Amino acid sequence: MKIPPDLFALMIGLGILLCAIQCFFGYRIFKFILGIVGFTLGGFLAGGVGYSASNEPLVAVLAGLLGGILGVVLLMGLYFVGIFLFGGLLGVFVGATFFAAAGSQPEPVVLVILALIGGGLALVFQKFMIILSTAFNGAWNVVAGIACLATGTTDPANLEKLFRPDGSQRFVTILSWIVLGTVGAIYQYRSARETRPAATAQPDTGLRLDRSGASG
Repeated sequence: MKIPPDLFALMIGLGILLCAIQCFFGYRIFKFILGIVGFTLGGFLAGGVGYSASNEPLVAVLAGLLGGILGVVLLMGLYFVGIFLFGGLLGVFVGATFFAAAGSQPEPVVLVILALIGGGLALVFQKFMIILSTAFNGAWNVVAGIACLATGTTDPANLEKLFRPDGSQRFVTILSWIVLGTVGAIYQYRSARETRPAATAQPDTGLRLDRSGASG
């Protein structure tokens, strides 16, 4: 299905905004992000199956909505699966990006291994990996979205087309991703540290001590 250029640009712009929020606030809104990812994955899978089975757009839309709702329930209910998924995505992004930087096609086996390593680390070091994965995953989508608008590419997953227009763009894109992801991770980590004392402060009991030591 061909998407009109204006609608595609609007979708990419909205995606850039949402992913920028994920990059800088991912740890705070992680469950909300899981809901969006669950709805998107479930919706695409169910919608694709519905369209293949019926060849009717309405059936595909209804199946996509039902699949999206089911995806939200599953991914938010299985919280640790979501953490593993985000860690795995970070591993895949890192591997695919550096394969593209080297000018070679990604090796599926290597990407699977990196995804398993990233997912495993996310389960062990949850807070650190949630911050790292949401920052760098969000940063990658921001940079890829901007690159799509700049190059006219209609497929953000087409790394070769994003990186190949000239020799310098490949390294500018990767460097931008690393810088934005690092800034986002640092901001999230500092924000999490600043909000911790307020969350653990003792509640006010309403009792006060005067100078003689009596409560009042």
